[in-house]
Amino acid sequence: MNGKKSVYFNKYCKEKNYSYLCFDFRGHGKSSGNFTDYGIGDWYEDLNNLIKFLKISNPILIGSSMGGWVAMLFSLKNPNKIKKLIGIAPAPDFTVDLLWKELTDKNKKCIKSNKIVRKKVSNDFYYEYSLNLFSNSRKYLIRKINKIFKGETIFFHGGNDHTIPYNYNDKFLKKKNFPLLLNITIKGADHSMSDNYSLKTITKFI
Repeated sequence: MNGKKSVYFNKYCKEKNYSYLCFDFRGHGKSSGNFTDYGIGDWYEDLNNLIKFLKISNPILIGSSMGGWVAMLFSLKNPNKIKKLIGIAPAPDFTVDLLWKELTDKNKKCIKSNKIVRKKVSNDFYYEYSLNLFSNSRKYLIRKINKIFKGETIFFHGGNDHTIPYNYNDKFLKKKNFPLLLNITIKGADHSMSDNYSLKTITKFI
């Protein structure tokens, strides 16, 4: 919730007098719980329950990276409840299409034994992968969903993204899930897409 993207969109929406809501999934940011205890199914429930509880109708749904997967999932499962879908370096099915393929046999064995695998990203940050992430997400793969979201859909990718390849979601240009898909690549942007040019470009589509 305190990330640069969230703060930027909050300020933008206030200036435009748009209602704005941002939240952290369980195990993320200010929310309680440990990341390793959950998977896509849990985070989908977080979004679904929040929209129901607050009686939010016809929102523009924005999801970044893993949150993009959740946003895509919600849009396909609830196609009449969303006005527009915006994905920022969305990572649908990354557990099987990217992450599992990148893990070593040793790490895969550890995860299957219900142990935590840590992957260092920088000197002060690392990812933790658990069996929950893979097992809980298996039933929510976008590739297994044949439903259609007919609303406007925009996916943004960074040309310098080393986490989710900029062409990762090109497959949806041929699939029928998102017939009104606009796939945009911003040259030089990284996975966070938190640079000013990327943020200004994204807000043009809100």
